[in-house]
Amino acid sequence: MIEKDNRPVNLNLLTISLPIIGVSSILHRISGLAVFFSFPLVVWLFSISLKSEESFSALANLYQTSLILKAMTYLFLVGFSYHLLAGFKKLVSDAFGVGETLQSGRMLSWIVFGATFIVAMLFLFLIF
Repeated sequence: MIEKDNRPVNLNLLTISLPIIGVSSILHRISGLAVFFSFPLVVWLFSISLKSEESFSALANLYQTSLILKAMTYLFLVGFSYHLLAGFKKLVSDAFGVGETLQSGRMLSWIVFGATFIVAMLFLFLIF
């Protein structure tokens, strides 16, 4: 006899109410993917800046005048910061067992979000 499957079939993440730990995990993966795909651009900009003194000056002038380049730098730094903080939370959880309970996992997720917000405001102040 085949039993009826009662598992949910709606996998739309916009309609599912995820706990903060799940949101943190998904954002950690998204930020890792974004950092991975933006890394070639960062390496290219570093290579331009190290080519010669003139290319460094041209890049510095472009950075001073281009709002798009500043915004891209800001988004990269915030994404990298979140990925770094969430990864550190994951490593501490795996190595020392901190955050394994539901309550402590929630608290650590909110701490990561708060620390990322503070770092994002710092980068906003420094870049713009």
